[in-house]
Amino acid sequence: MNKTLLGRTNRSVYPVWARGNLHGAGSAEERAERLIYALIETPIETLDITPAPGLWGRFLREMPNTLGAAIASPVNLLLQAPDTRVAANLVQSHIVETLCAIGRTHIEYYFLSLQETPPEAQLSGALEALELARQEGQIGAIGLAAWGKPLSVLALWRTHDAFEVVLLPDTEEAFESLAPEARARRTGIVVQTEMPESALQRGAQVVLLRAAQAIEWVSRLK
Repeated sequence: MNKTLLGRTNRSVYPVWARGNLHGAGSAEERAERLIYALIETPIETLDITPAPGLWGRFLREMPNTLGAAIASPVNLLLQAPDTRVAANLVQSHIVETLCAIGRTHIEYYFLSLQETPPEAQLSGALEALELARQEGQIGAIGLAAWGKPLSVLALWRTHDAFEVVLLPDTEEAFESLAPEARARRTGIVVQTEMPESALQRGAQVVLLRAAQAIEWVSRLK
């Protein structure tokens, strides 16, 4: 598969990312180790460690690899914050925890997860923290993980142009409401899916697949 330019990130990326879901026999450590070894043998460049940051971080630290890390913040993290300052601190703390887990100074993609629309003060605090983290080299691209109702996410997105990449669920409503906005803003489109061919045909630039599925699908494309 050819690489694709991922929106305003200005990065040319392989259009398949792996998500660290663990299924099957054996301990979590054994399954993760098998998947990491298999991923290293593929063209896949990015591992989404959101399902188990500590576990995947250990293997990213201890095994020689060139995989980039992507992570989404806990869903509705901002709703725990009473004000702008606390929201910023929560996001910064999560970034630091992730950096410690992976043993690196840089996270390639950090997605702010939104399921319910947070108050403006909390969102502003989070975005300030993300911009500061990017300026300091802690994160690369700032992303939006759009887990909420698409029209609510769209209304919020139209008042904040901080996101260079968006992570969408593979639903018709999300594609219809949010993909056109992403294209208008030159925002990269990543779709979490189990049907990669369909998602790519409908406008995804990158498909995010369960690690085992990503490895199998990419191996068939060779």
